Amino acid sequence: MPESFFLNKKFLLTLSVFFIVMITIYTNLSNLREYNEYEKISKKHQEIRNNISKIKENIPALERRMYENPKYYEGWVMLAKSYLIIDDIQSSSESYRKAIALKSDDPIILKEYIATLRRLDPKVNKEKILDIFNLLHKSNNADIDIYNLKLNYSIEINDSALTRKTLKDIIENPKIKNKDSYIQAYENMSVFQSDFKISISLSEQIYAKISKYKNAFFILTESNKVPFAVKRIETKDLNRNIIIDSSNVMIKNQASPRKAYLSIKGSMKNVVDENLKEIYKSDLIDIDNNFIYKIN
Repeated sequence: MPESFFLNKKFLLTLSVFFIVMITIYTNLSNLREYNEYEKISKKHQEIRNNISKIKENIPALERRMYENPKYYEGWVMLAKSYLIIDDIQSSSESYRKAIALKSDDPIILKEYIATLRRLDPKVNKEKILDIFNLLHKSNNADIDIYNLKLNYSIEINDSALTRKTLKDIIENPKIKNKDSYIQAYENMSVFQSDFKISISLSEQIYAKISKYKNAFFILTESNKVPFAVKRIETKDLNRNIIIDSSNVMIKNQASPRKAYLSIKGSMKNVVDENLKEIYKSDLIDIDNNFIYKIN
């Protein structure tokens, strides 16, 4: 065989070995980088754990200090934030309340207090939350972010009246500019707000069946069409009287029908899917403003 053949073969063998070595080095370097990244993350997590442990240790001393000096505003704020870090939301909320009783013009602290109240129970704490929103508006009535936060809260608790009022306050506030989207939303709500509202009174039997699931869906459907209104309720918040109104429509700017079928379905999930279990289906019912539909 020609000498060049052996030379080429030798060259290819050398190249192959070099390639394998390079892959090994690259892999080792990659593993090293991954290990270093893991070490950084682990170190960071350990720092957080250490900080939380330190905060826990310091809370009793801070509590004693606040007992001795209950008018120390910054102390209540520090205590509220400390409780928040260790996930003691109830104690955090109480500390924020005491801080705000001393000083009620710090928008950051006011917003943090709202957040803790919402985490505790957004519906039960509605009156307190709205009081704090009033303080925020007094501090800066032109801040659209505060109004947006309030709109977000009204949607969270499914309070269409509060949503409508907040939109109206935005529109009527001369200090706020660029209101087109809020005006459109208000007009859409106005159409449906006066259009229909149905109050559903549940029988004990239906209430008991619904309570077996985590989520209940109240669905209004015209004939065999897709639902035009759906209301989801976590069964832990369920009561015997349910209201479906304009805030629950699926498509805005769509006129609500005068007659519809009511379906009640249960699910362990909080989304509408094919696994919903039908609990109740009504005959065709007339929908009228403030109409009360009783399930016997």
